[in-house]
Amino acid sequence: MNWVSDWVPNKHLDAEMNMDTNAPCYLTAINWDGEEPFLQFRVHGDDASQSVSANELDLRFRVAVDWERQCIGTIDRSKDGSTSVQCDSPAVSARQCERCQTKDNIAAAQMHQAHRRGRDAIGKAMVAYLTHPHRLYVAIFRDGATKVGTTRGLSGGNRLVEQGAWYARYLAQVDDGFFVRELEDSVTEKLGIGQAIDTRKKFAGHLQPLPNQELEKRLTQLAKETEKFLTKEIGAKGTLLDDQWSNPRIEDHAWINLVSYPTVINQGAHEFAIKSMVGRLAACNKTGFVENFLVDFQPLLAHPLQTGDFEIDEFVMQDSLF
Repeated sequence: MNWVSDWVPNKHLDAEMNMDTNAPCYLTAINWDGEEPFLQFRVHGDDASQSVSANELDLRFRVAVDWERQCIGTIDRSKDGSTSVQCDSPAVSARQCERCQTKDNIAAAQMHQAHRRGRDAIGKAMVAYLTHPHRLYVAIFRDGATKVGTTRGLSGGNRLVEQGAWYARYLAQVDDGFFVRELEDSVTEKLGIGQAIDTRKKFAGHLQPLPNQELEKRLTQLAKETEKFLTKEIGAKGTLLDDQWSNPRIEDHAWINLVSYPTVINQGAHEFAIKSMVGRLAACNKTGFVENFLVDFQPLLAHPLQTGDFEIDEFVMQDSLF
């Protein structure tokens, strides 16, 4: 039996499916393709994973307490881009085994420090991955937080949408990932624009967002300041851009008047429908409630999930204390 196919036929999961709940399924990744979200599942013992569109996906599951977490695997990088690599080991950290975590940590350090270490000090596969056109961008999130970042390739907004940006501007195109990181560090050092936004800020921004017009105004000003700085820095190693990007979910009503999902997602039994996703965060609705709930799916990675005929945990909405 293909447990994933039975688990989410036609993108739905419900209690009436008669299946063996002794074989759990694991959420191993939240991926974006063509700026659309997909959840990657793997059945315990299976060799292959299956991606399922997250849009309008009905979920009914419980986290199995008598099964251990399974490593979500790692990422290989080459001249052709990034590839997911599966792993059959138990997870010893939150989501990975020790070997995969070490491998990803080394790769991340090589990628982010490549321009400082030099080509001879990092692996050949990482050099090949970085020796490819890159773009520099500035982005803004719903709470007004901003960042500067880089993305490999010259088309598409997958990197931005997977990070949960609301608006962004591509400001420069360069020949490789070494020089683009030099520019990124210079922007951070000289203009004080950070390179990362904590997910807690992204989450809070969806609950109490600034008006879109205000976000666009702030980003436009930031882009002007950054472009002025880049004009002096980029030289002959790249070209300036002014390409605007906005999150495809900006007009989606699912992102209006959200409330935080009031229980822990990686414990107990749950039932809800994903209406829309931004990054790893999902706007969901639940039968019997008028609210749209904001759910962070990252904590669910690596946990054993079962479906079947069991009771769903109840929760009670509480008035905000603020």
